Amino acid sequence: MFNKRKHHILLFAVVLALTTYPARGYTNKALHADEANLYQKNDVALGIGFGIVKFDTNVKVSDKQSGSTRYLDLEGNLDLPEISHVNTIYGAYRFNKKHSILFEYFAINRSASPLKIDENYDDLIIIDAEVTITDKTRFYNLSYGYSLFHDDRSNIMLVAGLNGLDLRLLVEASGQVTVNGVTKSDEVVAEANVFAPLPLIGLNFGFSFTPKLSVATKISLVGGSFEDVSAGVLQTSINSLYRLNQHAGLILGITYFNAHVSIVDETDVTDVSYGYRGAYIGMHLAF
Repeated sequence: MFNKRKHHILLFAVVLALTTYPARGYTNKALHADEANLYQKNDVALGIGFGIVKFDTNVKVSDKQSGSTRYLDLEGNLDLPEISHVNTIYGAYRFNKKHSILFEYFAINRSASPLKIDENYDDLIIIDAEVTITDKTRFYNLSYGYSLFHDDRSNIMLVAGLNGLDLRLLVEASGQVTVNGVTKSDEVVAEANVFAPLPLIGLNFGFSFTPKLSVATKISLVGGSFEDVSAGVLQTSINSLYRLNQHAGLILGITYFNAHVSIVDETDVTDVSYGYRGAYIGMHLAF
C-alpha cells in the first residue's frame, strides 16, 4: 500500500511539473514555435513497444453452493514467471488541434511448464499432480480525445472511450486432484476466459522541451460491469520521446497497471487481481 501511495504521489508531482512548466519556459517560445511547426503537420501517429515488467497475479475461487474458497498466488506458489514481457501497439489520428481518435493494444503471453506439486488449498487437494498455467491476456483501448489545453509546447487531453478486457487465464491440474471430497484425474483449478467492453476515462499530458525531446504522462481509469463480469482498472505511464527525424522517434518509459476482475458463473465466483509494473522501449512513427 505504501509503495502504491508513493507511486501516485510521484506521478502527481510529474504531472504538476508538466502543467506548470510552460508558464516559466517561454523565453525561447518564438524560436521553439518556428521549429515545432515542422511537426504540427503530423496528424497520424503509430507506435510499437516492448516492455519488461514484474507481474503480480492472484486468483480466488469461491464455490457459490458450499461457500468454500481457494486462493492461488500464481507467481508465488505456482511458479508462473514473475518477470515477463508485454507487447504494445498504439495509434492516433488527429482531426484538428481539439479532436483525436486513439487506440492501444496490449498483449501478454506467459506460461508455466508442468510443475509437480503437493498442496492443500482448502477444498482443493493436489497430490503428486502436474499443474499447467497459461496467461494470454489482451487489452484493447479505443477512445476519443479532446484537447483541454494546447499550445506549441504542451497539451492536456481528456480521453473517453472503451477498454476491451480480454482475460485469458487458465490453471489446470492432472494427476490425483481432490475437490470437495471427490478425487479426479483432471481438474480446471481456476479459469478466467472472458471478454468485457468497459468504459474508460483518462487524462493525457504532454510537454515538449525541444522539437526533438518531449515527455508524456497518461492516467486511465476503467470501471463497470458487462454481463457476468465486473472490473476496475488503473493504468499509468510516463515516457520520453526523442525524435530521430520528422517521422520517427524512440520512446523510453515506465508503466504501472492494476486490475481487479470479478467473474460470476453458475457455480463459482472468480476474483482475479492482475497487475504489473516495469519499463518499456518502443518506436514512434508520425505522418
